[in-house]
Amino acid sequence: MSRGFVTSKAAALFLVLTACYTQRPLETPIPTPATRIVAQVTDSGAVAVGTSVGPGASEVEGVVTTADAAVWNLSLVRVDYRGGNSVIWNREQVSFPRYALSNPTEKRVDKARSWMAAGLITLGAFLAGRMFSQLAADSGGEPEPPPPN
Repeated sequence: MSRGFVTSKAAALFLVLTACYTQRPLETPIPTPATRIVAQVTDSGAVAVGTSVGPGASEVEGVVTTADAAVWNLSLVRVDYRGGNSVIWNREQVSFPRYALSNPTEKRVDKARSWMAAGLITLGAFLAGRMFSQLAADSGGEPEPPPPN
């Protein structure tokens, strides 16, 4: 692999990992497909979906595949459990009865904040590189004395 390819992949990874998200209430009672949501799991909902997501789920994050007044189908990204554990999911689809989810919010990438974070990371990497190259140049010490004749 070329050095430029690896560098561009690393830069893309940094952008993804440092993206700044915002959450806001849903604008409609039923979310549209492809909407990324975060919702609390009700106590009765935790019992209803316990066989699908495991016992004691308290919060889910996922992308809506389909939704109506009775059931929301989500491709799960994350499930938080009572007791503090959090499990990352690989977008497995799970059906939630509507009563199982409360306080749904939409999660979106805030492009302005993400670009600002990416710029600050790039600037920090540039300054660190310059600092380390300067340190390497300064630590050369004195040259070896010539051998005796």
